[in-house]
Amino acid sequence: MKMVYPQLPKLLHQSNDLSGVIERYKEEETIDEEAFKDQTVTGSTKHLLDFQSCSFNHCTFSACNFLKATFCDVEFKNCDLSNIKLLEGGFRRVAFTDCKLMGANLTGSRLNEVTFDNCSAPYLFLSTIKMRNVHFVKNDFRESAFDNCHLEQVSFDDCNLTEADFSQTSLRKIDLSSSVISGIRLNINDLHGAIVNSLQAVELSKMLGVVVKD
Repeated sequence: MKMVYPQLPKLLHQSNDLSGVIERYKEEETIDEEAFKDQTVTGSTKHLLDFQSCSFNHCTFSACNFLKATFCDVEFKNCDLSNIKLLEGGFRRVAFTDCKLMGANLTGSRLNEVTFDNCSAPYLFLSTIKMRNVHFVKNDFRESAFDNCHLEQVSFDDCNLTEADFSQTSLRKIDLSSSVISGIRLNINDLHGAIVNSLQAVELSKMLGVVVKD
């Protein structure tokens, strides 16, 4: 599967007022071709934000709630989005790189051509999400929620999925062999067709009540 990254113009307008841009935003507008760096947004609540061709670098979103926000051709680098609420959002060609996403909630969103790379995201909520061409690379997803998701062309490369919840999510053709899956929570039927390594197979066999002798 080929990773698809945000398609950004070479020159973006450098904005020093991310909080103001969000506060002044009105529905059916678009925030486009803006670059935000070293900024903090605190306690903001907005519906239907629309970011197109934007970059966020070392930005912090504290106690923010952005319902049904849209992000297209957007990159987040070294940002702190811990506990942010991005429910029912739309993400297309979006990259999260070296970000903090602990407790972030993207429940009910749509992820298309999205990459999470080297992010610290324990307790992340990715429940009830349709994912297509999504790549997870070297992320900490301990005790995160991937339940009730539809996965199409999704890859997990060297991720920590300890005690992550994949209940009601089919893992058919999903390669988990390079990731840590200790204590993973799922239904037996959802495991059918998943790709695992031999050690993982032994651990998963315990869910079937199988006793493996040395």
